Amino acid sequence: MNRINRRSFVKKTAALASGLIAAPYILPSGRLFAASGARIVDHVVFVLFAGGIRNQESVKQMYLQGQNINTSGNVMENMLSGPRPTNNLSLYNPWTPILTAPLAAQGTLFPEVRYNFGPTGHYNGHTVAMTGNYTETGLNLNINPEYPTIFEYYRKHSDPAKSALNAWWISEGLGPYPSLNYSRDADYGPMYGANYLRPATVFGNYGEKYYKDAAYFHPDEITRIEKLTGFLNASFENEVQGLPGIINSRDDKEKVKQFIIDLMNGTIPIEWPLPSGVMVNEVTGDLLNIAAGWKVLEAFAPELTVINTFNLDICHSDFSQYMTYLHKADYGVGWLWSKIQSHPEMADNTIMICMPEHGRNLIPNNLVDRNGLLAFDHTGDQNSREIFSLIVGPSNAIRQNLEVGTPAQPIGEAIDIVPTIAHALGFYDQIPAGKLSGRVLNEAFL
Repeated sequence: MNRINRRSFVKKTAALASGLIAAPYILPSGRLFAASGARIVDHVVFVLFAGGIRNQESVKQMYLQGQNINTSGNVMENMLSGPRPTNNLSLYNPWTPILTAPLAAQGTLFPEVRYNFGPTGHYNGHTVAMTGNYTETGLNLNINPEYPTIFEYYRKHSDPAKSALNAWWISEGLGPYPSLNYSRDADYGPMYGANYLRPATVFGNYGEKYYKDAAYFHPDEITRIEKLTGFLNASFENEVQGLPGIINSRDDKEKVKQFIIDLMNGTIPIEWPLPSGVMVNEVTGDLLNIAAGWKVLEAFAPELTVINTFNLDICHSDFSQYMTYLHKADYGVGWLWSKIQSHPEMADNTIMICMPEHGRNLIPNNLVDRNGLLAFDHTGDQNSREIFSLIVGPSNAIRQNLEVGTPAQPIGEAIDIVPTIAHALGFYDQIPAGKLSGRVLNEAFL
């Protein structure tokens, strides 16, 4: 596998420097530019769709054909090419795409990726995507995964070594999600983990609302928030070596502390992923996570960021709302990409990868929503193992407007994202043999 030609990306340095003179972003490492080495880009953003998305409603653009209604169309106009449905639009209010060209035209789409082994649950889906290994664990356990995460590989094997300020995990706080910023692997663990942020409890007015109104929480969540509050109050003045879990340097800790304070009190201006004229009450939890992800990217320009969504799990009971959330999440991804292209360090220097954690069943359950549409679970049938992956990036690094794989010949697995990110950031060859089960999705790279 020849990676030498990909090192040509460093020639962007001169052009990037001119942007930094106009708006001087300094990387968290203290250097103006990240070391190039065998890197393809200096930044990777991974958007992990939680809850499960069926290929039928996404890449296959069947819309309501899965409900035996003769209408089809594309509800993800920012990510995928294809016209929107021409009738039966009452399920959602179509938003005008924010991108002039869909992301599929700005990268490589793998429409037939497979989640080949293990239960199709949320713990499994997230763990597989973020460790590059399948797991047979069948419960949503609040424990760190067995295998190292992409954050740990990145921080341990990058040269020079990276601080936690360069790696961020932004997700909903329920179930196993907060535990996925580092593993239980004895050779990795918290010293190589990522900073974790739950936007719903710290982001501007939303943070105030969630803290003050206990009705938003399960009792277990209230206990966790009280523990978090006590931890923050007790720990911000501690010495670095006295803190459990992720370790930031003293300077980095102060930056994270001030950032969270500014988010909570509104000092950092809130930007919502919404079309012009759409009210803030249209913001979903998915859009909240994406908005917070942008604030992290804008403030720190981290080299590795993973953002999850979660609203799509409503498909268990409400197919109509699932379609609305799918359409809005698509808009959020397009909005995030447009923001990245406005950043002087990350523009034309970022690869974004989008993938559902798993799919959903072919056969519906017996729940019917207000429009008479049946709901779908994700219990491990073949359809729930069918997902897609979209890899977007600069035209001199990522193949543009390419589609790879068919239902008859699927290409790619859920375990391939970790090695693909490691390849993009230049440390794949440093990961010990036997740690990763997947492969680099080389089809996407020039």
